[in-house]
Order: sequence, then structure tokens, then C-alpha cells
Amino acid sequence: MPITTSEVHVDQALTNISLAYAQETNAFIADRVFNRVSVDKLSNKYHVFTKSDYLRGVAELRAPGSPTAGANFTLSQDTYSCDQFGVHMDVDDLVAKNSDEGVNILTSAAQYVTEKLLQKRDQEFAAAAFTTSTWTGSTTGGDITPGNLWSTTAGTPIKDIQEQQDAVYSKTGRKPNVLVLGRDVYTNLRDSEDVLDRVKFSERGIVTTDLLASLFDVDEVMVAGSIVNSANEGATASYGYIFDPDDALLVYRPQNPGLMTPAGGYMFEFENLRTLRYRMDQNHSERIEAVSTFDFKVTGADLGVFFNECVG
Repeated sequence: MPITTSEVHVDQALTNISLAYAQETNAFIADRVFNRVSVDKLSNKYHVFTKSDYLRGVAELRAPGSPTAGANFTLSQDTYSCDQFGVHMDVDDLVAKNSDEGVNILTSAAQYVTEKLLQKRDQEFAAAAFTTSTWTGSTTGGDITPGNLWSTTAGTPIKDIQEQQDAVYSKTGRKPNVLVLGRDVYTNLRDSEDVLDRVKFSERGIVTTDLLASLFDVDEVMVAGSIVNSANEGATASYGYIFDPDDALLVYRPQNPGLMTPAGGYMFEFENLRTLRYRMDQNHSERIEAVSTFDFKVTGADLGVFFNECVG
């Protein structure tokens, strides 16, 4: 009998490729929507200047010999409270020593636990800010008339967003400058006649987030596209978007956080996401752990508008 291929080659794992469903880093947006504020205590207070006092017109004409008009502002305090989130993966010494060169199990474990923390941050941000009954900047609640959904030919997303920017500005003196789009919203806007009609004579004629930012007159448009398997280990997988794909958020983010600076929200961060490696001698293992301590806080509900179910 002739020699077969299996006799001259023994299959081994490739060392230059492997497959893992790691999400792209830019899919996670939680730490980009709100500015980060580093804090040295897990919880604390911050001052809030009363908006009605600060925006009230009180300067008056002064007659000769008379005092100027008196005015005052009031202060209140609000609080933040950071929680620590973490996850670890233990790698047995025998597993590490026996792993193929292409696996690099310890590095893979570090990447894995880091992504788990990025997922968790997006989940916490979505629960705090990408939801209904949170933002009050709109006079209409941000609702889109069913017949004018952005997924229909009658949709007018550019006009709708402009109206909500004006609504927020009329109550705060600040124009929302960040737009967060659910994945389906972004997909529909790329095919929207209202949008395409404005870009057809542009240099490329292709709808990108940068082009949308220019159309909507905001500093940044980002797509909330991170996904998660919500099923327990061993159960049938249940994949879904962390952010509702049919929704959108328009919010004001200052250039930088600072004193007497309004903001739609802040990410109060006691410690940045960090990855640790240490011995677990009793288990003959290396523990790879990721931790992050933060609080996503809506600090100006009147500086944002939430669009609920704006596409079909």
C-alpha cells in the first residue's frame, strides 16, 4: 500500500492563528460618553449650584445714589458611591505547562477577564443612563411620532435631533454635543433618505459616524454595539445587545470636568480597570483577575434626551 498523508504528518495546533470571539475595543463605550473624574474616596459629595438662581436675570438699572440690585445663589449637595466589580480566572500549573505555543493561556486569560469588566461597565452605564425616565431635557420626552420613525421614508432624524438640542439649550444654556446610537438606529440612519439626501454630494458619499456628527452638529457620534451572552455557564447561549438597539441618547458632555461646570453625567472612578496576576498555591494555579471601581452618575438630567424606540 502507498504511504498516506496521515503517516507523514501529525496534526498540531497552529501557532500563528487561533479563534476567539473577542469584541473590538471600540465596541465598548461606557467610559467615552461621560467624562471620567478620578476620586480618592469610594463615596463623597459634590456641590450643585441651583440652576434657577444661576440663570435668573436680576441685574437692574441703578439710579444715582442708590445701591445695585441684590442677588444670591443657593447651593446643595449630591453624592456618588463607587462599587467595585471584578472577575478572575484560575489557570492550573499543569494546564499552563501543557498548553500549546499558540494558546499562551495566561495572556489569553488576561484578555478574557479584561473584556468581562468592559462588558460590565457597559451594562452599568446602560442601566444608569441609556434608559427611559432618566433624562428630562426634552419637552416631548424625545418620543418620535410612529409615522415618522427614523426607519421610515417620512423620518426626519436631523430635524428631530435639532429640535431636542434646542429644547435642552432653552432650559440650560448648553447644547447637547454627544449622540449615542443603538446598533439598529445606526444601521437605519445609514439608509435614511433624510441623511442620504444631505451627503450625496459629499466627498465620499458614505455615511460614517464622523459624517453623522457633522450632520447632527455634535462633537461625537458613537455606536453602542457591545453584546453579551446572558445565559449561565452550561446553559443554552442567549446573545443580545447590552444597549437597546432601537434607542438613542443625546447628551451634553463638557470639554473637561471642572468647577462650576454642568455635565449630563460623570464616571466617578476610584480605581481604573486593572489586571492582576498572583499565585494560588493551595490550588497549584495562577489567578488572573480584573477589577474596576466606579459609579456612573447622571448629574444633569436636564442636559440629555433619550429617544425610545426611534426605529421600527
